[in-house]
Amino acid sequence: MKITFDTSAFWDTGMTYEEIYQTVAAAGYQYISPYNADFPGFWKRPKATNAEVEWHKKAIQKAGLKIASLTTGFRIADPDEFVRQYALDCWKRMIEIAEILGVSVFNTEFNGDRSCPELCEAKVMRSLDVLLPLLESKGMRMDVQAHPNDFYEHSNDAYDIVRYYDSPALGYLYSIPHTFHYDGGKGDIASMLTYCQRHLTHIIVADTWNYTKLFRYNINPAELYADGSVRCHAHIGKIGDGEVDFAAAFKTLRALGFGEREDTIATFNPLGFPERAIEDGRFTKKVLEEQLLGHSDAIEPPMPLGQIIRPR
Repeated sequence: MKITFDTSAFWDTGMTYEEIYQTVAAAGYQYISPYNADFPGFWKRPKATNAEVEWHKKAIQKAGLKIASLTTGFRIADPDEFVRQYALDCWKRMIEIAEILGVSVFNTEFNGDRSCPELCEAKVMRSLDVLLPLLESKGMRMDVQAHPNDFYEHSNDAYDIVRYYDSPALGYLYSIPHTFHYDGGKGDIASMLTYCQRHLTHIIVADTWNYTKLFRYNINPAELYADGSVRCHAHIGKIGDGEVDFAAAFKTLRALGFGEREDTIATFNPLGFPERAIEDGRFTKKVLEEQLLGHSDAIEPPMPLGQIIRPR
C-alpha cells in the first residue's frame, strides 16, 4: 500500500508548486497525488502543455517524491450528450499526461445529476465502454468513488457499476470522509468496505461529521440543508476529531489485507486547514503505518473474495 498526499489541501494558499511539493515531502511522505485546476486539471480540458508536464515531473522528483495517482475528474456521467462526449476527450488528454509522467493510476469520481440517476448510470456506462479498453491497453487504472451530490451517493450503488465491469482498469475508491453520505447517515463503514472488497484498490483518508445530526453544519437558509437541496461534508485532517468509526474501518481493512497489497493506495486528503498540513499529515501517516502496514488479520471469507453481495 502506498500512502500519498493529495495537494488539494493547498488550494487558494498562494503557494508555488515547488512549495507545495516541498511541503508534502516535509510532512514525511514519499508519494504525492497532484490535484489542481491547472495541473493536472479537472472538469475542463487539461491545459498543461507537454513541456509543462515535464517541468512538474522534474519538480516532483527534485522534492524527493513519486506520484502515486493523479486526482482528476470529467463529466462522463453528464445527462447532456455534448458534455459527456467532451469529457471523453478530456480523459484522453489526461491519459496522455499520465503517460508523460509515468503514472498509471487516476483518482476520480462519477459526478452526474442525482435528480436522474438511471440516465446518468447509462451515460457513465457508455463512457466506461470507451475508456476502459483504452486504459486496459495502456496498463492504467481508474479508481472511482461515489461523491456527495453525485448521481449515486450511496457507496454500494456506485460500487455495483465497478463490480459489473470487473476490469483491471477500474478500481473502487472508498472515500472515508464521505461515509455518512454513503449510507444515509448510519456510518456503517465496516459493512460498506466489506461489500466493495473485491475491487477495493484505494481509500481517501480524512475525518468528517455526520451531516444528519443537528447543527453539525450551519447552512443559510437552513431550509436548503434540511430538505436535502445542498450537501455538506468535511475533510478533517486529524483523524479522530470527527465522527467516523476509524476503529471499525481499520479492523475491516486489516481483515481484507488492504495494507499488504502492492496495488492499493491510501490518499491523505485534508481540506480547509493548510496551515496544519504538515502536522496532520505526519499524524495520519503514522496512524496508517501502525494500523495497516505490516498488519494483516485477513481471514478466509465465507464466499469467494468479493462475492459477498448482500440484498439491499
